[in-house]
Amino acid sequence: MDTDVLICGAGPVGLILAYQLRKMGISVYLVEQTPNTNQTKYGRAGTISPRTMELLDQLGLADSLLQQGFSCKETATFKDGQRVDRRGWNFVTNISDTAFNFILHVRQMHTERVFRQALEKEEGSVHEGSRMVDFSVTEAQQKNASRYTVILENSDGSTTLVNARYIVGADGGRSTVRKLAGIKFLGDSTALNWVRLDAVVSTDMPDSRVGPVSIETEDHGNVLWAPMDHGRTRIGFPYTPRMRERYGSDPTQADIEFETIQALRPFHLTLNVVDLWTIYSVGHRLAEHYFVSPTTSPRLAAPPDLFSSDDWTCGIFLAGDAAHTHSSGTAQGMNAGIHDAINLAWKLAGVIKGWFDPKILGTYESERRPAAVEIIKLDKSISSLMSGQIPKTYTGPETDPSKVFGELLDQNAQLTVGLGIHYKADDLLNLSHSTGSVLPGHRAPDVLVNKPGTLDQIRLYTIMQNSGRFWILVFGFSSSLNDSRYVFEKLAPFCESATLIAGQALSVDDALQGLEPLGNAYFDVDHNAHKRYGFDVHHGGIAVVRPDGILGYACPLDRVQDLDHYFDAFVCAQADEVSRPLEYQGLD
Repeated sequence: MDTDVLICGAGPVGLILAYQLRKMGISVYLVEQTPNTNQTKYGRAGTISPRTMELLDQLGLADSLLQQGFSCKETATFKDGQRVDRRGWNFVTNISDTAFNFILHVRQMHTERVFRQALEKEEGSVHEGSRMVDFSVTEAQQKNASRYTVILENSDGSTTLVNARYIVGADGGRSTVRKLAGIKFLGDSTALNWVRLDAVVSTDMPDSRVGPVSIETEDHGNVLWAPMDHGRTRIGFPYTPRMRERYGSDPTQADIEFETIQALRPFHLTLNVVDLWTIYSVGHRLAEHYFVSPTTSPRLAAPPDLFSSDDWTCGIFLAGDAAHTHSSGTAQGMNAGIHDAINLAWKLAGVIKGWFDPKILGTYESERRPAAVEIIKLDKSISSLMSGQIPKTYTGPETDPSKVFGELLDQNAQLTVGLGIHYKADDLLNLSHSTGSVLPGHRAPDVLVNKPGTLDQIRLYTIMQNSGRFWILVFGFSSSLNDSRYVFEKLAPFCESATLIAGQALSVDDALQGLEPLGNAYFDVDHNAHKRYGFDVHHGGIAVVRPDGILGYACPLDRVQDLDHYFDAFVCAQADEVSRPLEYQGLD
């Protein structure tokens, strides 16, 4: 069996990566060791951040998730049965600058179902009961041919051989792919242990179904209360030394239910149906590398005459928990993993399709690994505070862990909701010498513009659907720009365009004085789009937005030739001579 990409792990990260690659015409072989019917249907990840929702919306998946989830726009904090203002999860009430101005609570089983159904529509499937046991590097018989032979062991005892150009390990914190590739998993487990319980409950606590609630206690730390989908509630608190002394390391369900009820005092709580409870240790680990090639993998010693040391034409990637682990304190696990997958997918597809130089794949690690470092740094503090301990890194005057907890969440709100996640400027994708007000490597603003005729409002992100292509937003128009149309035609295979016209007119043709717009045209009636991107309404400008919604470059309207310089850095000069994706073979 030959495939472009072998993905190990069919959780949210593996599924969303496979879905994108299939959507972009790339052949995928997706395996999952544990059959879906045997997996824990409750627990696991349960929060989707606003930025993640934006990214999923650009992939056409947000509406299905909204049908399932619980939208949180409000929050509350209680101490000794009394409400405490501006503490805990207060930042949830101040989410702005996005259509998804809320936290979506939806348990992972529902998220996975949405992703699986989307994958199936793209003729993709999951090979359940199959796990990777070994791989070897194979000599290429032709340019950019498959480089890995992977041995898969199936649940019936049989084996399957898959030849793949790229392998992606999305197989969790105990990743087999990471271990076989010889990639170190740096970090350690803490002494902290947390209880998580999902249940149908009855309570007299006010605001129990408005959003996340923080309950400050003496005996149970900072208790998390989260209303979930389908009438469920998730409750979490630290498994304290007192509990361990009383129950040992293996408490019963009755023990955990008793402590859960005690954690809500003085409010009353009845656990009507308990779906799941668990105790897990808090650990913070980070893969030393997110990518290895046949020559850089510590496990392999490929002949130097077969692969160069900077070869990106094949290799092994890590994503999600296989690359980074942290607590569920700020609900970043699945969100960060989905961001990994969306960052990687368009780059991988573009290389396989022959659009982009393989060196672009190096930006996956240089962008996503520092993002994980920031998440882990924050999570170390948050997990300590939720356990009732002041983190060693805290230098402020406050001594109450609950107050510091609220302070840190407020200070890091943009990171937690994902809207502040950004990548450093570089010489390849995020050029520092751009114009406009949006910094390269930062999220492109999602603003409202207007359709011609009806002037109905439409979001930019609705226009800029993620097909793996860049978006070129043209603010304004001119005859000189029309004369440079050949530049846009050259970029057409891997770019889409839209023209944004300041003000309004009865027709696009009148507004552009007979000139043809680049892509569909929209009116910026209130000039807000121009303002947010930092372009004067009279002089305009051009913004290049990456497939993952990140601004890559911006230039004045009369500098169209600069687009050539930007894309020449990573676009293949002769795409027709570069490898093409394998024809999809069903893979059933």
